[in-house]
Amino acid sequence: MKTLKYFFIFIALACSGIFHACRPEEEFTNDPSVRLSFSADTVLFDTVFSPLDSQRLRPLSVTKQLRVTNTNKNAVKVNIRLAGMAGTTYRLNIDGVPANAVYGKEILGKDSLIIFIQCYIDTTQNDTAVNPFIKTDEIVFETNGNKQSVVLTAWGQNANYLNNTVLNCNAGNLRWSPGKPIVIYDSILVPEGCTLTIDAGTRIHSYNKSCLLVAGTLIVNGTYENPVVFEGTRIDGDYKDLSNQWIGIRFLPRSKDNIIQYAIIRNGFVGIEVDSQPVTANPNLRLRNCKINNMAAVGVVGYSSQIEAINNEITNCGQFGFFGAIGGNYTLIHNTIASINSSFNRQNPLVVFDNSPFLNSDRQIVARYLLTFTLVNNIVWGGLDEELLINNNPDGLPPGNIAIQNNLLRTKQTGLTSSGNIVNRDPLFENVAKLNYKLKATSPAKARGINAGVSSDLGNNPRAVTAPSIGCWE
Repeated sequence: MKTLKYFFIFIALACSGIFHACRPEEEFTNDPSVRLSFSADTVLFDTVFSPLDSQRLRPLSVTKQLRVTNTNKNAVKVNIRLAGMAGTTYRLNIDGVPANAVYGKEILGKDSLIIFIQCYIDTTQNDTAVNPFIKTDEIVFETNGNKQSVVLTAWGQNANYLNNTVLNCNAGNLRWSPGKPIVIYDSILVPEGCTLTIDAGTRIHSYNKSCLLVAGTLIVNGTYENPVVFEGTRIDGDYKDLSNQWIGIRFLPRSKDNIIQYAIIRNGFVGIEVDSQPVTANPNLRLRNCKINNMAAVGVVGYSSQIEAINNEITNCGQFGFFGAIGGNYTLIHNTIASINSSFNRQNPLVVFDNSPFLNSDRQIVARYLLTFTLVNNIVWGGLDEELLINNNPDGLPPGNIAIQNNLLRTKQTGLTSSGNIVNRDPLFENVAKLNYKLKATSPAKARGINAGVSSDLGNNPRAVTAPSIGCWE
């Protein structure tokens, strides 16, 4: 009987973990390829926040949960920490321990733990230079030298937030008015058949990789005194002049009758993209009295579309200022398109018109579209020897009507020295470093244009009737 008793004790000890050979899930692995699994790759706090209490301790959000799972058969030791990129915005409770960092945390094989996350933001602050619209951080996990992370995202400002949605026009067309800024997190869509009107003074801020997609109609009614502003969500410090913070505005096929006037569009990837031929007698887009600045790739691009651009300032773009691709019909009058900033390694001419056909993935021609354009009273100026390209691809349709008259151009094309064009003479902008593209009194563009039916300039100043200045500024 005594021997039998010791046998049962041996079994109990073995199963309790003293003899690890019975529990492989408790044996730790040093394999550097081991990875954890997470219940989400991004934890988003999109609730309405309330003011902080007097001690600034009460969390302003719901408490979110993140499950961390060790899917491996063996146990692991993990260092878990908050990266701290957003200061004290977030606080963690890691498997029952209220701490923003835990080192050597053990997770058994096929087991998991829960991290509780709280968010502390005072959204009663409205100064965007102090409190960004969106505050992000990361929880970093280090396992056997392998690093993984989960993104934390929260609304950091009192604003109207739109998160990856199709705008609802069931009750009629939509209108955005000044007041709280509009913040776009991920892309939003204006659906076909819907018109979104944006009133003067409205501010629209888009988060990283976010885009305003328009399948219906967009009407932007800014004024010189109160323009509509499209930019990123970070406008504090070094971010205020940082390009590529958001994608841009894209007009999809069948989008129609769009008008943007007196808007400032800046710090994105492509300012405006217009796709496909118009579906009405009107241009896809009428663009008037706008400033498009600091785009990583292109200011305005049209794909076999019809764009009318008058009195616009398109400056400091990474590759192209204006690109009319795959044919199309483009009217550019009194625009200043310039890029003299050395921060971009630009390789392409600022303005390109291209009749190349549309190709499929196998490089087969799907369609050809006629290229026509009017270029009158524009400044096209940059640091390259050639800033205007008209590409006559033999595989495309021969270009149709082309008018290039009374422009100031930087170009090596000797055929453009006629028709009132001024070639390779510095336009003498007031102060490019301060984004002031007005003309000095001695500018060769002064009083050298022709009357194209445009009565005022970008600053709402009257233009001379017989000999207006070239570019967007009189």
